[in-house]
Amino acid sequence: MAVTPPRPALDLVDLAELRRALHGAAFPARPAQLAAHARARRAGDAVVRALLALPDHPIVGPNQVCAVLGHHHGPAQTGP
Repeated sequence: MAVTPPRPALDLVDLAELRRALHGAAFPARPAQLAAHARARRAGDAVVRALLALPDHPIVGPNQVCAVLGHHHGPAQTGP
């Protein structure tokens, strides 16, 4: 039986908090830029860590962030 390696707290990120943290972010953006934006919006540590854990390449929008973080429940909204 194959063992799936744990994901670094990505699935523990609250989707509503993630949406609030990304509101107003300029895309495309790299993970460090998104994390800095989230910090400025007073996002929780889990959201900031999850954004920093994204692959280091330009992210084209909030839908891509949500998809990479495992939130496949529909498109992310960038509003509050």
